[in-house]
Amino acid sequence: MKHVTYNRHPIGNKRFIWKQKEFTLSTFSCCPQMDKGEGDMREVTFKSIKHLKEAGFNMLELGWSGPIGAWAAVDACEEYGIDLVFQDMSIMGGMQHRHLDNKVAKSVVTDLVSRLRPKKHTIGYYVWDEPHSEEQFAEARRQMDMLQEEDPEALLFTVALPNYNGAGENREGYRWENGKFAPYVDRFIERMDPPVLSFDYYPIGDYFKVWPGHTFKRENQLDDTFMWLDMALYRKKAQENNLPFWFYYQGIPLYACTDYFIFPMVRCFMYAGILYGAKALQHYAAGEGNNCLIKKNGDKDIFFDDMKQIHSEIKALGNTLMALDSKRVYHSAELLPGCEYIKPYVDNFADSDLFAGELPYRTSVGELADTYGNDYVVILNRDYENALNASLKLKNASRVYEVSREDGKQHVIHESTTTLPIELAPGDAIVLRIQPASEEAFTIDYQLVEE
Repeated sequence: MKHVTYNRHPIGNKRFIWKQKEFTLSTFSCCPQMDKGEGDMREVTFKSIKHLKEAGFNMLELGWSGPIGAWAAVDACEEYGIDLVFQDMSIMGGMQHRHLDNKVAKSVVTDLVSRLRPKKHTIGYYVWDEPHSEEQFAEARRQMDMLQEEDPEALLFTVALPNYNGAGENREGYRWENGKFAPYVDRFIERMDPPVLSFDYYPIGDYFKVWPGHTFKRENQLDDTFMWLDMALYRKKAQENNLPFWFYYQGIPLYACTDYFIFPMVRCFMYAGILYGAKALQHYAAGEGNNCLIKKNGDKDIFFDDMKQIHSEIKALGNTLMALDSKRVYHSAELLPGCEYIKPYVDNFADSDLFAGELPYRTSVGELADTYGNDYVVILNRDYENALNASLKLKNASRVYEVSREDGKQHVIHESTTTLPIELAPGDAIVLRIQPASEEAFTIDYQLVEE
């Protein structure tokens, strides 16, 4: 069969030298936050990072880190070969309103950059977590600008709020319900002008105890979470501003929901990001224990093998995913029924050029394409408790290729069909390429060409 290799290019904000070249699999806080670990913090950090490398992470972010863990992580990432986004909150950086009183001097930034410059794997700085007020934007941008002047090739990272977070005047927040969320996202982009557009969303938990008005109902799974709205808005804004879209997903139980948290939930969040064209999947949070990925003493925990496996799958897909842009996303009817905010952000399945009929229960489809006009789809089983066994109807006779999660190669699974049978485990997804059956068959791969 004919094979074609297409070029792809690094992506990122044009005002920065730093550009993204490969699909990113990262985690927040690879060591216990603010050095509150169990045992010797340096030893714990080295053990944790060794295990994160084995699990397939290719980048670590030191959100909320204290000095012992931060500087141990610098050395451990050099030893194990993982890229690091540095933060030591005793020196600089912040989280929402925290550390605003620490007006970092230029000399401090100069000394920090000088100390880290010899470190090959320290590629950037975690500047600010979820800035939202004008005062926070101003200080975060001031620190970002100083860092850019001293280290122009660095990744200067910041992350935006989800809609449920209570940040804001009088804890009113920036929400869909009060009309303040979309303007917040625009203001974040304008004030920070970030190298990537990253946001976080953690839908499993009893939000009512933390953020009034948001609850998790186990029987509804992800049907009524506004995660899908946030994801659609951030994807749209990333595309409008030509920014890589990154997604922090929930990897641990949170918000008083500790009795029921299973790995198919994590798998579903990760593939939901891919559904929307994310170029980085950011795990929250490896250093927190919570009976999931890495224990607070640095040992492996119960999700370790599953995370290692899914990282292997996504690494195989990653080269193809980096070449694709999200075009449309469709959800089956039970997602956010009657929601007044959803219409501008969810596409109508009837308008698809590829599919006909209706989507099966708790199924989502993302349509993506490369710059050469080749069509791909991501099909997600949003049900993290039950397998999906169903069929989708294609509008025209199509040749269907699966992008392998073992080696990233494309394999024909249907030479000509108008019916696409789908079998997916709970929370799982598949990446396919769709081609008119009348055209000559050919497989595709992509090569990175640096500008």
